[in-house]
Amino acid sequence: MGKLLIVVVGLSIVAFVLGDLLGQNSTLLGNGRNVGEIDGEEITQESFATMVQNAQRNSGYPSGNPQIMQFLRDQVWNSIIADVAYSNKLDELGLEIGPNERIDMVQGRNLSPEMSNFFLQRIGSNDPASIKQYLASIQFDQNEQYLFASYERNAIIQRTIQKFENLLAKTEYVTLAEAQKAYQEQLGFRAVEYLSVPFSSVSNDQIGTIPDNEIRAYLDSHEDEFTVEETRAIDFVSFPVIPSSQDTASYDRQLADIKARFETGDNDSIYATSITEQGTGFMEYDPTALPIAVADQLTSLKEGDIIGPNLENGVYTLHKLTEIVPTDNEFARASQIVFNIAGLSAVDKAGVRTKANDILRQIRNGADFADMARQHSEGAYNNVGGDAGWMKKGDTRTADIEAAVFGTTRKGLIRRLVETDNNIYIVSVTEPKIKNRYKVAQVIVELTPSTQTIDEVYRKAGLFASDVNSIQEFNDYAAENGYAVFNGNGIDKNAISVGRLTNARQVVSWLYGEASIGDVKDFDLDGEYVVAVYRDKTEEGVQPLEDVRIQIAAKLMNEKKAEFIKAKINGLSGTVSAMATAYGPEASVYSNNSLKLADVSLPNAGVAPEAIGAAFALQNVGDKTKPYVVDNQGVVVLELKSISSAAEIGDYTSYENQILQEAFAAIQGKLRQAVIDRVEVVDERYKYF
Repeated sequence: MGKLLIVVVGLSIVAFVLGDLLGQNSTLLGNGRNVGEIDGEEITQESFATMVQNAQRNSGYPSGNPQIMQFLRDQVWNSIIADVAYSNKLDELGLEIGPNERIDMVQGRNLSPEMSNFFLQRIGSNDPASIKQYLASIQFDQNEQYLFASYERNAIIQRTIQKFENLLAKTEYVTLAEAQKAYQEQLGFRAVEYLSVPFSSVSNDQIGTIPDNEIRAYLDSHEDEFTVEETRAIDFVSFPVIPSSQDTASYDRQLADIKARFETGDNDSIYATSITEQGTGFMEYDPTALPIAVADQLTSLKEGDIIGPNLENGVYTLHKLTEIVPTDNEFARASQIVFNIAGLSAVDKAGVRTKANDILRQIRNGADFADMARQHSEGAYNNVGGDAGWMKKGDTRTADIEAAVFGTTRKGLIRRLVETDNNIYIVSVTEPKIKNRYKVAQVIVELTPSTQTIDEVYRKAGLFASDVNSIQEFNDYAAENGYAVFNGNGIDKNAISVGRLTNARQVVSWLYGEASIGDVKDFDLDGEYVVAVYRDKTEEGVQPLEDVRIQIAAKLMNEKKAEFIKAKINGLSGTVSAMATAYGPEASVYSNNSLKLADVSLPNAGVAPEAIGAAFALQNVGDKTKPYVVDNQGVVVLELKSISSAAEIGDYTSYENQILQEAFAAIQGKLRQAVIDRVEVVDERYKYF
């Protein structure tokens, strides 16, 4: 399965979903099966499911993808929490939108962002005249009225929230000194050298064993670090549903029959189109677009030739070249080795040219072109030995080497370099120019397991699940039958994946539903049957000492190593270079000539915001910071080598605005979170989704 790209879905996606469902006559808050409770108000499963379905429909996302559906469920749930939280808070404050303001923001000249986007999407315009026409046109369209009313309601809610947030945000101001400081922080920099001593340079034996009472004391004083949500754990055995050897043999016979039909029959285009499972079945191609299996053999093929069947990645392909069609366009195939020279000086270009000529000489003397391309090419095709494939004369993508490729009638190495302003090329023509297009019949068939194979896998999984009733029996049965046992740990109630299982909501719902530790159940997941045993449960709260002992011991060990290193450093003097020499071979010295206050890490050392901040507090060249711990890495000391301040400017307004925007965003985020945090939430969605 490919990578899934997740984008943020804003309130506009769930705007009209939340509208009526949270209104006065809502069925969302009431009796029935509940997915949770927000501030004492019950959320029914039926209405929540409707909201998610509407959000999915409005987002344009496909409904069958479990990751996307879980994302939308979370988005809708968080929106409900925010709306309920703000609704209660705004009611307490008595904030409201007056009738004139409402008209102006919904259909006047000062539209809210929500309504402006709505009208642009629905009618392609947000001018008042067009809006009035739209409102008149929907008088007898209940669906459109509902949509408009829902967006209007959402816009009013957002405007009221904005007023609430502005009560605090608009009290912010920025002084000139703050703006000047921000300007210097962004454009000014320091040159520093820094001594770095890693924790790994100190052995555990030099520190000794961490006493148990210290580990326990650390846990007692850092409980927040080790507080976890409730989780479950399983062991499971997977039974992949894949084609058997008998299935493959059956498909081989089927493809052999299709090939025989290609060899003896007419109307190949109609036949291929009628039986192919993918693609169009018949097309006319130029060489640059041909299926790879055909393109790789193109110059040796003649009309009527059949390529395949080939099996790759579970897919059979069979091609027949039915006709070669002359064309005025020219095509050729070539490989290339590319050397970039863009932006180089004349001297550096000469050095690249010398290197390219040396490689060209090696190829002329018998070196393999593809191997040399993989080693030396800086172009797009180095991983395939420089093979650029078939190219069309006039294609701008291959303009640099076009003259060399199409200027010869023979295949083989171009015995001179091809140079442009940006690149130097070594070129080999692998297929000389031709002027043909090709009609190809194509059959694509996916190799899938038969019903018998699926039934046999299901039988094995079902037999396993029915024969065991405990964790021990599960492990014994798996061992006796040679089944690999996988683990799924730290499974929270909203998890989608479990271990290597990417679509496992069935398993999660079972774990948080009727299952008890030791229970065994089989599941039909995507392309496999899974038998799982409920192995363990972690309660919400502070983790037991034994579960975090190793983690805490490692933290304390590093703290003691830091003190060990600091004590040794504090006995040294001079520059950081002199200190490193005196410290010993475990210490290293690095430099950074453009360190900015916004930086959070030091190259070759690690994350060290405190040390960087201290370096900017140094006033004189040669001053050093005290030793600082680099997160989980070691200890550093920074020495100031030079200060580069940005030149003063006449207007700092842009920096004032930047600080204000950052402050507003921070206030907005903290205020919103503070409101939401005061809402009591019981989340039981896992029972139904």
